[in-house]
Amino acid sequence: MRRNAVIALGALSLILCINVTSASPASNDAEKFIRAIGNKTLSSLREKGISEQERVKRFKELLEEAFDLPRIARFTLGRYWRVATKKEKEEFVELFKKFVIQAYANRFHELSGKNFSVIKARGISTTQALVMTEILVPQKPAIRVNWRVRSKNHVHKITDVVVEGISMSVTQRDEFVSVIRQRGAKVEGLIRALRKKTTSN
Repeated sequence: MRRNAVIALGALSLILCINVTSASPASNDAEKFIRAIGNKTLSSLREKGISEQERVKRFKELLEEAFDLPRIARFTLGRYWRVATKKEKEEFVELFKKFVIQAYANRFHELSGKNFSVIKARGISTTQALVMTEILVPQKPAIRVNWRVRSKNHVHKITDVVVEGISMSVTQRDEFVSVIRQRGAKVEGLIRALRKKTTSN
């Protein structure tokens, strides 16, 4: 399975032809959340003398703080989530977390030397918002990165990242579904592939 390159928070993986509404309390909170996460990430990267182990540790903490990994994992399994056994679902979610950390931890440092700008946020529903941002790269065009944020009980989590119009969650789902089909349309086939992937690196 190839690794998807993403420059924002190293990171992942629900935006599908949505109708965006006007600003709402959910969008205001989501904008503050993304701004805080972005500033925290850049602040961490600017710190000098960080070891590789510490960098991966910080990335993992940011990932778990900011992203709704169980929800993203379910989405990336597509229709096969409904037919997976309880044991398969539990193992898949844990393997998905490891996969994301391994796939994107090395890209975490790519944000170093770059700036993060929040453009605006728009409400999608009473609990979800789309936050539009740019990654500013010296002497290069800005990279547009949109974040889908779900807010519930004052807890905010990212459920998808869209880089230059490409959804990381949708891309990862297509990749996983392809692996499942190649392995006899069985979820266990993907789980075996993820086991191998997350233990070989």
